[in-house]
Amino acid sequence: MIRRYTKLIVYSLILSGLLAVPLSATAQELTREERLKVLEALKAEDAKTNISTVGIIDNMPMEIEQMELPPLSVFLDAVIENATVKRAQSQVEQVKNQYRLQKRDWWNYFRLNGNYSYGRYNVIGNASDEFTPAYQTTMKNAQHNFNVGASVGVSLGDLFNRPLKLKDYRYQIEQLQYTQDEVMEQRRLKILEAYNTVTEQLATIKAKAESAALYNAQMKISENDFIQGSISIIALSLERARRSGAVVSYEQARVSLHNSIVLLEMLTNVKIIKDK
Repeated sequence: MIRRYTKLIVYSLILSGLLAVPLSATAQELTREERLKVLEALKAEDAKTNISTVGIIDNMPMEIEQMELPPLSVFLDAVIENATVKRAQSQVEQVKNQYRLQKRDWWNYFRLNGNYSYGRYNVIGNASDEFTPAYQTTMKNAQHNFNVGASVGVSLGDLFNRPLKLKDYRYQIEQLQYTQDEVMEQRRLKILEAYNTVTEQLATIKAKAESAALYNAQMKISENDFIQGSISIIALSLERARRSGAVVSYEQARVSLHNSIVLLEMLTNVKIIKDK
């Protein structure tokens, strides 16, 4: 869409330059005043084009193409701070905790019991018969009574299934660790791809910036030659088209680089673009 828009701009510039003078004068030598008017009209078109193309990158730092990326290891080490990786690590720790509890489950086979009491007790006599009714006596003094005991109860099902249960937990831990490694590997691959993209774009944008600067310098020379009558309006328009293409290519590269850097920041939580 931007390329098509650029072509339309170039065509409009050429047509505006041609229509700025009479048709009979395009094949003849233009006066200096006419050339200045044509150049002013073209610069007016440039001002409108600059607003349309540069306005989309106003919030982008100008030194973005000159920044230096931290080493790749910084971004790869930051993968453990990712929420997906942390969730996988938490699942591993959860099952490990359940495994430790299962290993201590054998303590449930043992039981300790005890009780304590203090006070006076009533005793019902057991020497009564049909002639002697039952009687009840109460101890004169309060007494302390307590007992302590222990018991062992082992379920045969738990006893024989215990090794299998422990092995099942070990398998779960092993599978979750593999899942954690897989998540970290996939995250690192995404980071590596984003890092390579930013590195490649940083290398190409410098060449595009130099190309745009050269075309801007050449454009000033061509405008001066046009004023002096050394080149025709067609040659000037073609030169301006080349300059416009270089500038638009550079701006597109800056936008792509900015988006790639933002993606790398989101993947790693490592700040690259410093806030103003």
